[in-house]
Amino acid sequence: MARRDWPANVKCRRGGYYSWVDPTTGKEYGIGRDKRAAFAQAVQANLHVLGLREKRSLIDRITGAGDTTFTKLADLVRADIDKRLERKKIAKSSADSFRQRLRTIEGQWSDKKVEHITTKDVADFIRSYEDAGKERMAQAMRSFLLSVFNEAIAAGWISTNPVAVTKAVTVEVERSRLTLEDFLKIHAYALEHMPARVARSMELALISGQRREDLRGLGPRDVHDGRLWVIQGKGGNRVSIPLDIRLQAVNWSLSDVIGRCRDNVLSRYFLHHSAIAGRAKPGDPIRVQTISGEFAEARDKAGVTGSDGKTPPTFHEIRSLAARLWTDERGEAFAKALLGHKSAEMAALYRDKRGDDWISVPTQQ
Repeated sequence: MARRDWPANVKCRRGGYYSWVDPTTGKEYGIGRDKRAAFAQAVQANLHVLGLREKRSLIDRITGAGDTTFTKLADLVRADIDKRLERKKIAKSSADSFRQRLRTIEGQWSDKKVEHITTKDVADFIRSYEDAGKERMAQAMRSFLLSVFNEAIAAGWISTNPVAVTKAVTVEVERSRLTLEDFLKIHAYALEHMPARVARSMELALISGQRREDLRGLGPRDVHDGRLWVIQGKGGNRVSIPLDIRLQAVNWSLSDVIGRCRDNVLSRYFLHHSAIAGRAKPGDPIRVQTISGEFAEARDKAGVTGSDGKTPPTFHEIRSLAARLWTDERGEAFAKALLGHKSAEMAALYRDKRGDDWISVPTQQ
């Protein structure tokens, strides 16, 4: 029988050893021989069972102390995203994507304490995307959640990451790889049947290894001291590429390609309009969507299709082809430097002599 001055659910065994019985499961827990300490633990446990621990005290509400809800964690992550964007560590498009994912996750666990979010909670959330056939989004969400809960570890809210032990999402590549043979077939069609900028964009992408978003902004002002200087929009990495590098697979040098970009139209851009097109005037830069669309048109008309039920290769696959070809000819470290994949080892190897943040790609051997 419970004693009138004892906390609920407390028992005392022979020898003065106290225990607490969980009223929801019937499981008994030992809480020691010290009566005062045992009773304090029992009161805490009872409050937890009643759900009263979730109600923050007035002092905590005023000061913000004790707030470890996911919404509070989301605020910390947003601040980190804003800081990284301000320092140009991530592109605006990446920041927008991260914020959108954070809003989605926050809608799932907004008022839940971070320490109460379990691996099962995370696994169920990720699985909801897989069950909907959205494997790539499931993969992206898992990766993002991993970084979010690492933020909670850094804040001292939790000691282990509940995402770390979830099963990694496997995504089958749905887009065909671009082979050199197919590249040359598309390039030949573009040379003969399409505006010169289509072939030029392909050549510049293959030799420089840069993304279409960066290619469209490059121009004569970015060439000096025998190099092409690129500040990448995604990640903000800075790469300087010597004009004399030559890809033997096609026998083109960067200098050759840039020279072919210059025509009788005065422009600040390598990839530009040569005639009036809608609102665009001669010399205006080509839109990113135009680069992709014209490549797709040349690809389709050249008869290049997807293999094994996969979608046909897109313009972005030229960057992947460039990485493979340059790796074959100059090695993996060279290819990573060219593409701006800035590992610590590679950065140390190829850092510009001036000691700034530019990655200096080696000249032709």
